Amino acid sequence: MKEQEFTAALEQLAGSPASLFVLHRAPMLFLDRLTAIGAEFAECEWQVCEDFPLVVPGHGVPAYAGIEYMAQCVAVHSGARAKVRGQEPPLGLLLGTRDYECQVAYFEVGGRFSATCEELVRDSQGMGSFACRIETNGTVIAKANLAVFETPEETDE
Repeated sequence: MKEQEFTAALEQLAGSPASLFVLHRAPMLFLDRLTAIGAEFAECEWQVCEDFPLVVPGHGVPAYAGIEYMAQCVAVHSGARAKVRGQEPPLGLLLGTRDYECQVAYFEVGGRFSATCEELVRDSQGMGSFACRIETNGTVIAKANLAVFETPEETDE
């Protein structure tokens, strides 16, 4: 599949449930849907519900969970790429996080958030690095770089 066709097919997936692209299932699926995607980026959104397992009553989801929101966005990106190729979502691992900064102590219940991942590096052996951020109401509230490993992509080439 040519690069333009591949990107166009990815773009058609925007608006789909995140669950179509990852191995995660409730209650550990953190994201609701894929909102935008391209060959080297993805954006996903979610709303924090009161019954989410990580919610601290009266506060919300602790800031440290932001790393998992970002990691799942990376997983959605990889899963969407696999789907366009007719493959199952790849198995992936978060290897590390650099420079995680979060401006909030909790992701509040009822709040709407989006996570974006942008591919910095991806090699043929499955290693990758992504610049990630979390926004709410147009304001960046968290950012980090994630190092990941996933089962290598099978390509037509």
